[in-house]
Amino acid sequence: MFTLKKAYIEAKWFGHITADDVVTAAKVYLELIRKHPNPKLLNDKTAVSGDWEEANDWLEYEWLPQAMKAGLKCFAHVYSHNLFSRLSARDLYLRIIPNIQMENFLSRRNAKQWLKNCNVDAKPNEPTVIF
Repeated sequence: MFTLKKAYIEAKWFGHITADDVVTAAKVYLELIRKHPNPKLLNDKTAVSGDWEEANDWLEYEWLPQAMKAGLKCFAHVYSHNLFSRLSARDLYLRIIPNIQMENFLSRRNAKQWLKNCNVDAKPNEPTVIF
């Protein structure tokens, strides 16, 4: 489910997800950001399970260039408690951080704070883990 916030777009995920679910939602996000430009995305997968790593090639090579062209600059991802989902998120992070500012978080509060402070004019970051 996507929600337009004043400072960012939020994607809130629920249940068991697959690579196909991630691709479908990413396409919906692209349409949303094109209609409502916003450089910041809060991707909250706290309440999910599932391995969606198979979507990461598509996200890296298809989705990311389109999202960046539409204006995405800062991407905050809140980890699931599910190990397989976390591993998928970590793999995506390592693939896309050379191109965009992205951080993974264990806490939604920390993710929102990072997004608030994310400088949309800054260059992409080096890998780090923030708790």
